[in-house]
Amino acid sequence: MAYVFRSPDPEHGRLIHLLARSIRHHYPHAKIVLLTNENGRLSLTDESVEVRVAPSDDERVMTARMRAYSDYVRTVRPGTVIVLLDTDMLVVRRFDELMAPGADISVTVRPYPDMPINAGLLVVRTDDLPRMIDLFSRLHDCCASLTEDEQRWYGDQIALARLLPPPNIRLREPEIALCGEVRVRFAPGRVYNSTPRPWMLKLLCHRPGAHILHFKGHRKKSMALYAALHHGRLARLVGRKRS
Repeated sequence: MAYVFRSPDPEHGRLIHLLARSIRHHYPHAKIVLLTNENGRLSLTDESVEVRVAPSDDERVMTARMRAYSDYVRTVRPGTVIVLLDTDMLVVRRFDELMAPGADISVTVRPYPDMPINAGLLVVRTDDLPRMIDLFSRLHDCCASLTEDEQRWYGDQIALARLLPPPNIRLREPEIALCGEVRVRFAPGRVYNSTPRPWMLKLLCHRPGAHILHFKGHRKKSMALYAALHHGRLARLVGRKRS
């Protein structure tokens, strides 16, 4: 995870705790790391999340995040599987298929021609670590070459679209394609990076078959309820009724 806090924000720290809890529910042995600035360290109360303070830039947030990702990839042991998530997400089903061998990186695709890849989820295999170090270095450099407005917002998604252009933006199942020397698994965003629609939020539901939910914007207010439904007290009550 990577997030730049403009000031200490315990409320967003609680969202990160919900995401971390959802990861541990499905992957109890995962190492969970938050890449952030010093304000992030002051905002997080979940001691099970490792905090790494990375260089930040309030005017070029997306470029700083891509730099943090690039630096982190350089620190792992070859063979490590890295899952890079936005902090406003919840894991509701395992997504082993995106971590499976056969691709260097898995990304989620949506039918937006200008920005077809949602940068909220990147799954990186480091069997060929130098290749991944090179990819993230190029993603950072591409992001850093954009306008200041693009570097502040959406620049990472523009960089991903330029370096890893999906052959099909209307996927039903994951597909693997070669982008230069990088093997990319393109996966449907509606399944692996699914944003509940307003009517779904009212009913506390989501798209059937979704594995990861993304609570963009005002939807963050609903994260705690969804977390309780899937991993907390509500989940246990529902389970008892079904049994």
